[in-house]
Amino acid sequence: MKVELLQCTPDFLQVIWCAARTCYSSLSPLELWRAEVSREEKLRLARQVINSGHLSVTEHCTMTFGVEGVSRTLLAQYSRHRIGVSLSVQSQRHVRAGDAGEGVFAHVVPPRIQGNPEAEDLFFTAMDGAQTYYDRLVALGIRKEDARFVLPGGAATNFVTSLNLRSLMDVYQKRVAIPGAQWEIKAMVQEMADLIVAREPWLAEYFSSEVRRD
Repeated sequence: MKVELLQCTPDFLQVIWCAARTCYSSLSPLELWRAEVSREEKLRLARQVINSGHLSVTEHCTMTFGVEGVSRTLLAQYSRHRIGVSLSVQSQRHVRAGDAGEGVFAHVVPPRIQGNPEAEDLFFTAMDGAQTYYDRLVALGIRKEDARFVLPGGAATNFVTSLNLRSLMDVYQKRVAIPGAQWEIKAMVQEMADLIVAREPWLAEYFSSEVRRD
């Protein structure tokens, strides 16, 4: 798995402060945006509105990630988070699985299978078989969009996803903070959060490491 931050709002605190103050100020958003305000004041107000649950102002902070080498199983889980989350996914209809008979399609191996010889044998046999049947179907003239039905949930994919800060906080709570999330999506969302915290360190308290370990 590889997760990279492609772009994001340049200054989260500035945007949150301006949005929050607009709600209660006689000044216009443009006047507030240009006002001389200390970072400490912006941070105080941002924490106040977030901690009070008024999260609409965080929706103005957006981010886009490139994600590589995750399973279709993860994609099915992640795509359930629809509010404030956008997805552009590598298509199995148009991108051939594997290398036309020269190799098995990219896939994700669960940690509990790695290092278990019997489990690995079963898993890789299944991957090889799926590739074989996929190639045979394509050779028969079956379109990739139909041949892909033999591919497993472990088949790897890539996607671009955009979220706003409120959405990331929500996904983090459901996939990292709350126990029970599957290891792969948990690792992806944690990496997303880590990348944002690296840009905006003040957000660390909302993506707490204390609740993320099994």
